[in-house]
Amino acid sequence: MEQREATSSDQHGRPSRLGFNDLLLGAVILLMVTGILMVLAFYVLPAEHLEIPEIQPGVKVTREAEFPVGASRLVSWGERTILVVRSGEQAYAALQGTAPRDGCILQWDSESMRVVSPCSYVVFDLQGNVVTGLSTTPLQRYSVFVRGGVVYVGRPS
Repeated sequence: MEQREATSSDQHGRPSRLGFNDLLLGAVILLMVTGILMVLAFYVLPAEHLEIPEIQPGVKVTREAEFPVGASRLVSWGERTILVVRSGEQAYAALQGTAPRDGCILQWDSESMRVVSPCSYVVFDLQGNVVTGLSTTPLQRYSVFVRGGVVYVGRPS
């Protein structure tokens, strides 16, 4: 009695092997399935989880309706802190949110329309220039744009 192994064979009785074309086709199919699964995953995941702050063209501040004239917001963009001020109906300013001298978080004083460092008592105007205090280093400015009723901060200007 002769025992035979359970292998597939071609029409001539030789064991069949996967050829290069078969392997290539399998790899292409695997790549396509992986790509489709990635597209579906990106579609299902919330957009906030897919953003890399350092490479985004802008960062969302808030809805324009929730940002009254005279108010300010602090936003983070990667490792940067940005102070956004709405000084008029259509007027916005975005400045570096930390004092250049000591890294203190800056505050908006709506009465004097100035940005104040509570740590070193340096006062800046809305263009980022030093008004009073022991510093000559101006604040970094950022562009601000409104799209679809939402306020965004853009790249440094």
